Amino acid sequence: CNTQPCPVDCRLGAWSGWSSCSAKCGGGVRQRSRHIKVPTKNGGEPCERTEEAEPCNVQSCNRNCVLSRWSSWSTCSKGCDTGHAMRTRTVKKPAMGMGRCPRPTHRSRRLFKACNKQSCQRLLPPGRSYLRCTGKLDVVLVVDSSGSLGSYGWAQSKKLAGVLVEAFTAEKDADIKVAMLEFSSRRKTKWITHLTEGTKQSDVAGMRWFRSGTATDQALGMAQAEFVYGRPDASPVVLVITDGKPSSTRRTLWAARKLQKKAKLVWLPIGRRAPVRLINRMAANPKRDHIIRFHDFRLMTSSALINRVIGSTCPAVK
Repeated sequence: CNTQPCPVDCRLGAWSGWSSCSAKCGGGVRQRSRHIKVPTKNGGEPCERTEEAEPCNVQSCNRNCVLSRWSSWSTCSKGCDTGHAMRTRTVKKPAMGMGRCPRPTHRSRRLFKACNKQSCQRLLPPGRSYLRCTGKLDVVLVVDSSGSLGSYGWAQSKKLAGVLVEAFTAEKDADIKVAMLEFSSRRKTKWITHLTEGTKQSDVAGMRWFRSGTATDQALGMAQAEFVYGRPDASPVVLVITDGKPSSTRRTLWAARKLQKKAKLVWLPIGRRAPVRLINRMAANPKRDHIIRFHDFRLMTSSALINRVIGSTCPAVK
């Protein structure tokens, strides 16, 4: 009797984990499954479903970015004559879909406040014409040697370079390294000194006028590369003394933006033909902290202007 086959009920394994959602926002689906361990036979209990799905990430795809908290205030950009400290906010979570995010320069992400409002001239001790820089800096002095300067302009440029080298290196308590690059055309650009060597007045005196083009983009790129030899705990600064329009505006704009990510870039346009509009486009904000103009070659030995340069370069002066 009972010769018919016995019924066998279905037996299922455990559910797998849920899969990742098929969409990051706007509604997606995630799934899980389980396998059949023993199939139904001979009229046994049938298997329940082996797959399940459920909605996920149903939130809207349009989301504004989420910003971090404000950073601490930076060191003052100038040692005197009113500089600026800055604080910023970074993007913690990026915007999604049609969501918005302010630019890094927007006031909701970058703020300035005035600092070191004292006059540079009033800081000068009796008997001295120029301020001296203190602190720890790696400075690259980039000197235009193009033909548009003329012999008098070139002579004044050398004088300015000499005064700046003296201001950076005269203070015994300071820890400042100075490199100097003389630039003109692409073939007539060379290092006078490197950060690993330091710069002396004799190095400035030994420069010879190239009287050629104005490959400013190449000079900026070389200045940036020089910081490979810089010190990680020193503030990097580039000073550019120039009178002429660059041979390539587009490449110079690109090189300036790239350099500003690595170092403070201060422009010293000299003479009446200096490309001031272009320099205004290239200079970082606030412009007054990054551009000191010498309208006439005769002003290049003006103590007031030179002290503005020193004050704009150095976070502390004496």
